Amino acid sequence: MEVKQNLVIFAALLMVAAIGIEMAAAGDMCGLSISDLMTCKPAVSGPKPLPPSDNCCAALRKADLPCLCTFKNSPILSMYKINSTLAMDLPSKCKLDSPNCPA
Repeated sequence: MEVKQNLVIFAALLMVAAIGIEMAAAGDMCGLSISDLMTCKPAVSGPKPLPPSDNCCAALRKADLPCLCTFKNSPILSMYKINSTLAMDLPSKCKLDSPNCPA
């Protein structure tokens, strides 16, 4: 029983470490701070997302959009309750060129 418990703890620590490494590799997440990301949260979460705000679109204009593709399937987005499909639609909703992310 104790071995099983230790394996679960080890797996959880690995997951936390992987998320930390991914965040560190991205720096401030492709030119966006967590604050910038949160301005877009109403447009990418919940059952009835709102249109992106002017502040959200302004934040996206300074972002490295192709870099954001690396977070498309990342647990970081779900950690912040961000719907990745809605997030990938934000550039076009802000009248920006959408990055061509691999599937």
